[in-house]
Amino acid sequence: MIDYSGLNPEQREAVFSDRQRILCLAGAGTGKTQVLTRRIARLWEQGINPENMLALTFTRAAGAEMKERVIGLIGPDGKKLFCNTFHAFCVEVIRENAVQLGYYPNFSIYDQWECAEILKAVLHDLRIKIPASRVTDFISGKTENMNAVDLKQAERAANEFRYRLRRSNAIDFDGLISTVKKAIAEDPVINAKLGARYRHVFVDEFQDTDSEQWEIVKNLRPENLFVVGDDFQAIYGFRGSDISIILSLADDPEFHTVKLERNYRSTEPIIEAANTLIKHNTQTEKKLISEKHGEPVGFWEPEDDKTEITDLIARLKRNQEPAIARTTAILARTNKQLENAKIILTANGVPCETKSSAENPFSGKEAKELLAWITAIENPEDEDAMRRIALAYMGEIAVTKAERMQFGDGLTFYVALKELDDSGEFFEFYGQMAEMMIAADDTLTGAAQVCEHAKIDCPAALNAIAAWQAKQAELGEYATPADLLEYVRLADVTSKPEKERDASKTYLMTVHGSKGLEFDEVYIIGAAQGVFPNRGDLQEERRLFYVAVTRAREYLHVSCPRNLSGWGGGGKHTEHSQFLKESGIV
Repeated sequence: MIDYSGLNPEQREAVFSDRQRILCLAGAGTGKTQVLTRRIARLWEQGINPENMLALTFTRAAGAEMKERVIGLIGPDGKKLFCNTFHAFCVEVIRENAVQLGYYPNFSIYDQWECAEILKAVLHDLRIKIPASRVTDFISGKTENMNAVDLKQAERAANEFRYRLRRSNAIDFDGLISTVKKAIAEDPVINAKLGARYRHVFVDEFQDTDSEQWEIVKNLRPENLFVVGDDFQAIYGFRGSDISIILSLADDPEFHTVKLERNYRSTEPIIEAANTLIKHNTQTEKKLISEKHGEPVGFWEPEDDKTEITDLIARLKRNQEPAIARTTAILARTNKQLENAKIILTANGVPCETKSSAENPFSGKEAKELLAWITAIENPEDEDAMRRIALAYMGEIAVTKAERMQFGDGLTFYVALKELDDSGEFFEFYGQMAEMMIAADDTLTGAAQVCEHAKIDCPAALNAIAAWQAKQAELGEYATPADLLEYVRLADVTSKPEKERDASKTYLMTVHGSKGLEFDEVYIIGAAQGVFPNRGDLQEERRLFYVAVTRAREYLHVSCPRNLSGWGGGGKHTEHSQFLKESGIV
């Protein structure tokens, strides 16, 4: 029996509603994941197979957490649920329908960095002088500010870029979404197959949906659609998310709207600041409610942004004492602020942790070589991967010779490499590595053997593969080499702090990076006009400040330095962020 006793009346309404279209407007800290997972469990109790449910998220971490909770509620049947990102769903659709969509099932996924390298080569080879950003804008349909000459060059470069991806049996990150959107909209066979399978669709963090993702969901025509989101926390407009989608559903009579307003995270003063701030935006009618008493929100004005951090140190050291043991975060609008803060904290012996792409265990040269081997074994047509391993084994002269032959004779890189007189030893070694990967009991073993034979030293990457493989088993997911490559390429593999965070250290993160997390004590630094809010849409900046405020459970402190030191010399006088007055903090 599923335990629903902990649900409040609004949560219970969302879980038990028999309406076929439900919009759950879930404020910060109101228990949306509990509602979503129990809604899934409720359908299961009514006899719905989890294989006929599709739960779409915006981060893999959120998908894994949701699936873990579902498994905890309904047992092994929960492993049948697809609960992952839109991009992961699109990969599954394309692999299953690869031939119809013009690919082989073993296609590669190119991340942003790989696409940038290919585009750089395209511009060089075609002797096109426009910036790469113009071509990416053209591919994205942003052509309004281009003249006729730029348009012609961008189109030529874009066509060559797409051709090179196809030649490598590869697809870029954004292409995953657009390919599946087009297939579902235009291919009746694919549409019917997916529609029959996924009759019950759930979308988490719905405020972050963009128009293409929303088209995918609508064209599946699910019998039941349950979307959860908070327009107050829509902070990814710069990535293409469209807040008007969730706002339009709030006014759509076809959707039954349920509002979750009871906040179980933060104290009354923190929630009052959040409510007072966000009402300055155009949005849905919603207000957080807290019954937890607490201290007023703190505010101070240090002399400059260096003093801002030194002022914090005594408080931070106190918070790390075992008798207090508060989890603590310093939130900033930009990565540069965090870099500067970490320098001072580290110099003063304050244990701190940041999460950035620099800590990605797969970002180093050795790890990239390992991934290139796995990719080349999975997809020999992948020119980037094949070139990388050939370069490591045969050297630059042989690779350059193969490239000349490739373009001169119209060959693929793989065929051109095979045509070289001195490539026999390389392909013999390549064959041995492929046999090892295929014969290995699991992906970790195969990867370790590749490292051993290719003399690749990347223990951090192997540790990350071990952790990933264990998590896949726990969730009932496949853990093949192709799944590993998908995991690495679909998103940043750096993780946020675990739910049980270490109170002995201070976490440094941007506000964007803090979304979905919570801490006992939060410091928002740099609350100066021009810093926070930064450039861009003012309403989105206000929502971002709202997200920062609502990360705090017990204590919230905000600072605005009187001057910005510049760190490279010079200084600049500041004004209070308008958000300080709008939230009632000052």
